[in-house]
Amino acid sequence: MKNRGFLALSAALLMTAYILGGCASQGRSSVAVPATEQKSVAMQDARAANKAAGIDGGQQKSVTENGTADTANSNPTAGEIAAASSTQKIIERLSYQIETLKFDDSVQKVQSLCTELNGYVQDSSVTGSGIEKQDLRSANFVLRIPQEKLSSFKSSAGSIGSILNLTSSSENISESYYDTEARLKSLRTQQERLMALLQKSGSLTDIIALEKALADVNYQIEQYTGTLRQYDSLINYSTVSIQLNEVVRPTELEKTPVTLGEKISKQFRDSLRALGGFGEGLLVFVLGGAPVILLLAVIAAAVVFVLRKRRRRSEKASKKAEAAFTQEQKEESSGDK
Repeated sequence: MKNRGFLALSAALLMTAYILGGCASQGRSSVAVPATEQKSVAMQDARAANKAAGIDGGQQKSVTENGTADTANSNPTAGEIAAASSTQKIIERLSYQIETLKFDDSVQKVQSLCTELNGYVQDSSVTGSGIEKQDLRSANFVLRIPQEKLSSFKSSAGSIGSILNLTSSSENISESYYDTEARLKSLRTQQERLMALLQKSGSLTDIIALEKALADVNYQIEQYTGTLRQYDSLINYSTVSIQLNEVVRPTELEKTPVTLGEKISKQFRDSLRALGGFGEGLLVFVLGGAPVILLLAVIAAAVVFVLRKRRRRSEKASKKAEAAFTQEQKEESSGDK
């Protein structure tokens, strides 16, 4: 009888392990929020594991979407609702587009601001040679700032340069986070039961089957543990992306014209700005290319001089030939007479 009960319990635990393995293969390391069906499967897996461990079904607790433990027959109180809202798992991201006249100072400001807020630079790159070499520089930063200090970064970002654009986004991953947490808890319970059975088992066949199931459970535990670490990193340290551009003059942020007068005024300013830009470009071209232009002018003058000289020679030769021909005709006419 004892052997039959032991084998029945082993079979039940093995079936639970393979069910958990099948469910886990559908969402191992995904950061996206999974579907509702996956969460319900996780809850069923947790109940099955608890039942195998000998926990009474009437005393079993389920994990809600906000991560709080509720009994099946209790209603949430105001305190529980407040606690649930405080346990929301939010990933926050910021993206800045900033321009600056003092590029080196702005780069230094980004790094010092990140250090002051106990953050770190995840990625950075700088391209360009600088204004002196007519090659404006640009830099891209990916910063990780502690979530509780993100508001301080927002208030200090204006010291880096002129902010042209700011994009912020928030992603609520509470459902995915607590679903993964519930799966991990269920797997650890299953791991404990399998290890206990492995110590009691005496049959070689049972030992091999239990070790195989335990290896699969351990693998899934590692996967879910890594996913939770990734979630915690994204939640605790917000991602801030900065595109920093060096400019010669700051961009003027103008409001969109509404009235006819505003539209005419804007078009007039744009025309003057375009004309000024054309004149400036022409002046730069002429003065900057003066050596080349002078050399080409000298070559062109020499070519014109040579061509004119040849033309004069050919004209003189033509006149002499015409004069000789005329004189010859006159002599022939006088000889005939």
